[in-house]
Amino acid sequence: MRVPYNWLKELVATDLSAEEVAELLTLGGLEVEGVEEAYEALGPVVVAEIVRVEPHPEAERLRVCEVSDGKDLHTVVSGAPGLEAGLKVALALPGAVTFSGEKIGEVRIRGVLSRGMILSPYEAGVSEERDRILVLPREARPGEPFYRALGISEPILEVAVTPNRGDCLSVLGVAREVSALTGASLRLPEIPELPEGEEIRKLSEVEVLEPELCPRYAGRILRGVEIKPSPFWMAKRLWMCGLRPLNNLVDVTNYVLLELGQPLHAFDWEKIEGRKIIVRRAREGEEIRTLDGEVRRLTPDMLVIADQKQPVALAGIMGGAESGVGEGTREVFLEAAWFQPSSVRRTARRLRLSTESSYRFERGIDPEGVVRALDRAAALILETAGGEMVPGRWDLYLRPHRPPRISLRFSRLKGYLGLDLPPGETAEMLGRLGGRVELKEGGLDFQPPSYRHDLGLEEDLIEEIARIYGYDRLPVALPVGELSARPPEREDRLLARTRRVLEALGFYEIITYSFISPDHLSALELPSGDRRLAALRLSNPLSEAQSVMRTTLLPGLLDTARFNYFREVSRLKIFELGRVFFPGKEDLPEERLHLGFLIFGSARPGFWAEKVPPADVYDLKGILERLLAEWNLEGLAIRPGSEEVFLKGGWSFSLVASGRRVGWAGALKGYVRARFELPDPVWVAEIDLSALLDLPEKPKLYRKLPRYPATSRDLTLIISNSLAAGEILQFIRNLDIPYLERVEVVDVYRGEPIPKGEKSLTLRFLYRSPERTLKDEEVNRIQEEVSERIMAHFRARPR
Repeated sequence: MRVPYNWLKELVATDLSAEEVAELLTLGGLEVEGVEEAYEALGPVVVAEIVRVEPHPEAERLRVCEVSDGKDLHTVVSGAPGLEAGLKVALALPGAVTFSGEKIGEVRIRGVLSRGMILSPYEAGVSEERDRILVLPREARPGEPFYRALGISEPILEVAVTPNRGDCLSVLGVAREVSALTGASLRLPEIPELPEGEEIRKLSEVEVLEPELCPRYAGRILRGVEIKPSPFWMAKRLWMCGLRPLNNLVDVTNYVLLELGQPLHAFDWEKIEGRKIIVRRAREGEEIRTLDGEVRRLTPDMLVIADQKQPVALAGIMGGAESGVGEGTREVFLEAAWFQPSSVRRTARRLRLSTESSYRFERGIDPEGVVRALDRAAALILETAGGEMVPGRWDLYLRPHRPPRISLRFSRLKGYLGLDLPPGETAEMLGRLGGRVELKEGGLDFQPPSYRHDLGLEEDLIEEIARIYGYDRLPVALPVGELSARPPEREDRLLARTRRVLEALGFYEIITYSFISPDHLSALELPSGDRRLAALRLSNPLSEAQSVMRTTLLPGLLDTARFNYFREVSRLKIFELGRVFFPGKEDLPEERLHLGFLIFGSARPGFWAEKVPPADVYDLKGILERLLAEWNLEGLAIRPGSEEVFLKGGWSFSLVASGRRVGWAGALKGYVRARFELPDPVWVAEIDLSALLDLPEKPKLYRKLPRYPATSRDLTLIISNSLAAGEILQFIRNLDIPYLERVEVVDVYRGEPIPKGEKSLTLRFLYRSPERTLKDEEVNRIQEEVSERIMAHFRARPR
């Protein structure tokens, strides 16, 4: 917000410079982003000396001037009186914009090219004189900014107001801050006595049907006004604040908005049907053409100002075009109100219409300042537009503001700030805010002023005292806190082990949003009834792409893979540890912790002398086996094949815990890869870690390093293609075989001369005794017994 420094000084008695005020406010928590010079907004307007004045060859009343800015000569065509050689004038060069809004450029006037404009006092924003040129002092240096030559300055404070400080969205609000921080006295604008009485109630009627949305509504009627340009002093202040002057009625409402922070609206009273104002909700299907020319469709949750026929304004946002003031306006109904912030915010967002008024109403205005602002504006209209005021005013205060009563304990104040302030000094600081202070034993009670909606807690008062006392004066002390540690929970250990394994295998951890698009779930073509299709929908999503809570980690993994693949990442190994969400039995959703990972490209990096093949099903199975070995949980096993419809059946696995499926892994089918534009193959997996937390851990057995050598025996069997090697290995592990240290698969073969539908499987058994070297005879005897039991159980035959 732009705050003219000289305007600010009219409202608070301070001798501080603009830069000192800016520093004071910033240290007090109201950031001033910079101090600007208002005249700089005009652009390149510099001191220039008239070198020569000649008649225009084609126009009697025009003159062709040669002017020097100290560097260059410029030809300027002007019809202003008093042009003489040797005068120092204000020259607006091409690119400048005058106070009246005229853009300066190179223009040909009656055949002569004019490169600039010699300004009048009004066009330079110095005074209201329009019919003469602005003559600068003789000692002015050509080329310097004209305002410096005049010794004038209009500093502008660029204040960044936070959303909770709506009270600072006015010059008066910033003046209150300066007063509170310095103790300087505040000077409210003087308002002359206005005619009171009941005549207004004979000529008009006001009805508020929604007091919850409009707790206070006030108005006055003025007759015989004349629409004309605003006086220079008012237009200049609006210009310095970034507003374009329009006419005296509109400018007065904008001026009071900037000065006091109270939005107002002026209706052409002759256009109000039935001379009655009704504050109500919009009716279904109603429309209004607003002042910006747009036709807006209304809904019943929007508050409007209406006459007996139709809406004439959007409450707190913008007036209607049909009831707005214009050149023919002679009677005005001037409105000031206090609208509920949430109602204004909702309507503004719904209509995508943000204005200076809605910006302030959304952040909260001063309910006790409504009438003051109304009377201030009415007095200014009488001053600038003439006319007379109908005696009396409307003031329907249906829900009076009741400030909270906040208790402050001095012990709490000292604990937070480290200050032992005298009670009287503490009360005096809070008194500067404009509220009521009552001292009591060990503390005080404070009622904040009606414009400070941000004060409601004891901590708020402590913050105010710190601001007023000065953050830079607070004692510095190192914070004291107790450090405590807790042993890692079962979930913590599981997550740590998982990260350790996957990072060691070359994976990168990712974090994706918990909100996904419903299209991602439909892309998987899950069967009807699949639990993952029952995704929880957000009531206020940011977009349709983030409108449901995820039920699987797969969409986030695939989106991340696509992002990297499109950026020429040829191999990728990523994983995510995150929560998925399902509808719960009560109000809260059911959350489950999942692990998901994805691989495409080669499983390991290659180099120039070796071409590394893409990751395959054995790489995937090896990762799963490594995870299972690290988790070391009872009853957790890998089974070939998965029921997931988006996985290739022959290249997939299921993870089973005590007979219950807790995960899946495999290669994505082509339709999913095509949907996410990924290469072939893409290996993915997802495991429900929450289900693993219920499984007991296997006891870890430690053995000494072996002192005696091991001996191995191979067994080659011909078995059915449908028989998994894992079943045979599990069968062997369940046997009580003496000296057996390890058994593993060393070869699988299909083809001639093995019959079709069968395969050759070679197992290697490793035997070792911790006490002696084993003899071949006893190892052979053990191996023969094991071989016979295996072949009998699985109906296998030796090769």
